[in-house]
Amino acid sequence: MRRSARILEKTASEVSAASSQSSPAKAKARVAVVKTSKVTKKKTEPKTKAKVDPKVLKEKTAVVVSSTVIKAKAPVLVAVPRAPLNLNAGTIVHLGTQEALNAAVEYLKAADPKLGKFIDTVSEPCSLVLARDRSDHTSYVSLCQSVIYQQLAGKAAAAILLRFLKRYGELKDSSKAGILETDDGSLTSDDFIFPPAAYVATLDVDEMKAVGLGQRKAEYLKEVARQFNIGNLSDEKLANMTDEEASQALVSIRGIGQWTADMFLMFHLKRPNILPTLDLAIRKAMCHHFGVPFGKKTPTHEQMIEMGTVWEPYRSVATWYMWRLLGTITQKS
Repeated sequence: MRRSARILEKTASEVSAASSQSSPAKAKARVAVVKTSKVTKKKTEPKTKAKVDPKVLKEKTAVVVSSTVIKAKAPVLVAVPRAPLNLNAGTIVHLGTQEALNAAVEYLKAADPKLGKFIDTVSEPCSLVLARDRSDHTSYVSLCQSVIYQQLAGKAAAAILLRFLKRYGELKDSSKAGILETDDGSLTSDDFIFPPAAYVATLDVDEMKAVGLGQRKAEYLKEVARQFNIGNLSDEKLANMTDEEASQALVSIRGIGQWTADMFLMFHLKRPNILPTLDLAIRKAMCHHFGVPFGKKTPTHEQMIEMGTVWEPYRSVATWYMWRLLGTITQKS
């Protein structure tokens, strides 16, 4: 206390001296201000937290929660195709109807106007939607025929297939048995039922070569038949697989490459979004269409996938028109 009093006295005297030139009233007022401020500082007590009304607190909390919810529900822009097919999650879509094809074509015209102009010049109907030739044209039969046709001209492959069916197949109409014996050339592969997988899996490779099949193709046919015979593959299993799953399952079979798998997915399973990047004709046609140089190593698989993004989810249909486009380019050249 004595120390504080001395400080106050000293301060007061300093103020009084400093204000000797001013009026006595102002000096007295300044001394009073100093005393008051010092005493106030001495007697200052710690601040206490202000009491908050529970109702007010609840309202403030509600405002914060409300603003958070609004922020979370901010609209998200999603690109919606102009004429999409029904691509619900988990649904395997196929181009089995004319309606589906029409939707795909309209989408492609809007997405790629240049392709759209070319589509309008094509009078030939897209064969992707054609019904399967016969009810007995199963996945097994389709893959076996694909193996026979690999790397062969159409007529040569058809001749080998017919000889194979004459030897191992069964006539649909037994009354044509006499024609089979005379072999007058009037029978076609459509007159025969393809031999079942259980039977083909047991055939002798050397005997199969007698109908014109090479060693490897005979072995490939037997392996395809074996996969269906043991149940690894079936129409139902393939129909319920995604494009990626079906492709992986097929290329795991000896003799089935990516190109064969792609053709099977497009023409048998009628999947709408297949792009056969190993097809030489498609590579050339896409380079012409997109103005990209064509070479031995270009375009790459990645480049073709990138170019084809504009056609998704109907790359199969665009691919079919690329085949037609290449035909017009060849004719002009």
